[in-house]
Amino acid sequence: MNVGHGRKEIGEAMAAQASNIASYSSFGECTTAPTIELADMVASVSPVPDSKVFFTSGGSDSIDTALKMSRRYWTLQGKPSKKVIVFRENGYHGMHAGGTSIAGIPPNNDGYSELVEDVVRVPWDDADEMIATIDRIGEENIAAFFCEPIQGAGGVRIPPDLYLQTVRKACAERNILFVADEVINGFGRCGDWFASTRYGLQPDLMTVAKGLTSGYSPMGAVIAAPSVWETFYAPSAGVWRHGYTYGGHATAAAAGIANINIMMREQLPAHVARLEDKFAAALRTLEDLDVVSEVRTGVGFLGGIQMADPNTAPAMYAKCRDAGVISRAIWGGALQVAPPLTTTDAEIDEMVALFRVGLTS
Repeated sequence: MNVGHGRKEIGEAMAAQASNIASYSSFGECTTAPTIELADMVASVSPVPDSKVFFTSGGSDSIDTALKMSRRYWTLQGKPSKKVIVFRENGYHGMHAGGTSIAGIPPNNDGYSELVEDVVRVPWDDADEMIATIDRIGEENIAAFFCEPIQGAGGVRIPPDLYLQTVRKACAERNILFVADEVINGFGRCGDWFASTRYGLQPDLMTVAKGLTSGYSPMGAVIAAPSVWETFYAPSAGVWRHGYTYGGHATAAAAGIANINIMMREQLPAHVARLEDKFAAALRTLEDLDVVSEVRTGVGFLGGIQMADPNTAPAMYAKCRDAGVISRAIWGGALQVAPPLTTTDAEIDEMVALFRVGLTS
């Protein structure tokens, strides 16, 4: 809920659109006015100039779309051997077949193994090992590297300094697509419109969802750089037979437009950037508790409270909820903290005080 609950402006925009044209398929040559308007708005805040937007129904759809787009791109380039998808341990990329196959969180593909072949995992924080791995496999075999700039469900893990820039450069030098998964990071969460903007990554493909509508309606998207989308528009490319019934859903698009208008008007990414140090310092005061071993934070409004005993995380989540603060228990035994981007200085103090009550109850 990037802009917070109860935003009547978003509800009214959705109601107005639903009373006109609630939805129309974006396949073929037709779509709806709000879908086009939202695509233009998303492209305008994208970290990649002249990008184009492919709408989906959510984050998992976006990941599978980006995976298929990556492989088809290289086929259209006359390099069909470039199929391997490289991903990071602790990474979360949704629950569809593609996302399950590149799950860096072991329980997320337990019992399924890889539903998509030719996927390779690398450490989440070691750029040298990532580069050694792709060089061993060979750039002629690798389609893309999928990367959450700041890992969310995998523990709220912030990579070492220059890690992101190093792996991005390595991909560019080896003709490997860099896919930034910004489903959690995007739309202001990291103190800029996108983590890719903050770190100067300019991804080839970028997946988004949650913050696109602030959760008021299910919607996702893949944002493509010109170097990728131009290949799909070439006359020789033919029709790309991929899409979803509700991709670009008109009522969802109306929610997205209203949501981004609020973010722009209230300058929420800048608001998060101003308060991120306060947010981090306040959360870190919880490290004095015996039940907490570490607090991982420092980028935007995103934090992870690591339990000294990882097995206690679900119970601690429930205690904190009962105390009046909502978080969630995530992989590795941490509580993920991701408040609305509208959160004030005083509300940060109140939130941390409630965590202290819950964690000591």
